[in-house]
Amino acid sequence: MQPTAWEPEGVEALLDSKGTLADPAAVRGLDLRDYYKKLVAARVLDVKLRRLELPMWASAAGEEAVSVAIGDLVEDDDTVFVGNRDAAIGLTRGMALTELVSQLLGRGSSETRGRGLPGSISSQAHAIVGASEALGMSLGLAVGHAHGQALFGRGRASVVVFGEGLTTTGMFHESVAVALAHDAPLVFVCKSQIWPDGAPPEAGLLGDSVSDRARAAGLWTRRCDGADALGVRRAIGAALHRAKDGAGPGLVEVVVTPLAQDPPAERDPVERLRRLLDARGEWTQPFQDVTEAEIHGLIDRAVQEAVDAGQDEVSS
Repeated sequence: MQPTAWEPEGVEALLDSKGTLADPAAVRGLDLRDYYKKLVAARVLDVKLRRLELPMWASAAGEEAVSVAIGDLVEDDDTVFVGNRDAAIGLTRGMALTELVSQLLGRGSSETRGRGLPGSISSQAHAIVGASEALGMSLGLAVGHAHGQALFGRGRASVVVFGEGLTTTGMFHESVAVALAHDAPLVFVCKSQIWPDGAPPEAGLLGDSVSDRARAAGLWTRRCDGADALGVRRAIGAALHRAKDGAGPGLVEVVVTPLAQDPPAERDPVERLRRLLDARGEWTQPFQDVTEAEIHGLIDRAVQEAVDAGQDEVSS
């Protein structure tokens, strides 16, 4: 297949657009069908929430590889600082669906008392820190938290998720500098959007990629394709491993394609992994139907329970 305007440059590919694995050994021990179901669950959650027409809701369709990888890889002692399109991290990490939906609906009965930012989630039990209203504040908070984790010894790490726009702010550069100075066990996960030919210059950042600029500052970096769910998992896993091992902070840039742009099917991380399963004889239409029906049912019940609970008075 010839490269198109939709294909990101300079990425480490593990699963190509045809659904072919470059290195089967890299996913040894990973239940691919189970991992696929997690991606489908993230997609269904996004579709359901989008249909609720929540105020200021931003769809995460096309970004599932990032959320599922983080939710699947982090451990109990790790902390995740999320943005406003990362609800699937909570889903993958095991947050109760009713609690997760209640937060997204802004219910006063939820853990966030209805005060969370649109699209963001928090969970003390799952060490998920919600988005801050101040631009880039989560970066500084994540660095400080990771430094605190380092004081307790190795084996813990923090992850902070953000978009490429924040890499032009002073907070990003200051956070990188502090993280490097203290060898903080922190993984910066930057979601960079890809833009096809014909997009206006202001649509994206011009010049070097985020990973190139971060590497110039001294960070360990990886750049991967957001449509390659297995490659994203490998890159974030490597960053987490080295951070916990005392090797310092790292940055993983994931080039994502919002499905709202109507990209080719191979730019969809769910579809690309489905192609791999199909080629291996591990995917059938009945399997797809049962998987989607199960997830739809669970989310529908969670939404109904959150609605039935009523809008409690927001407490101070």
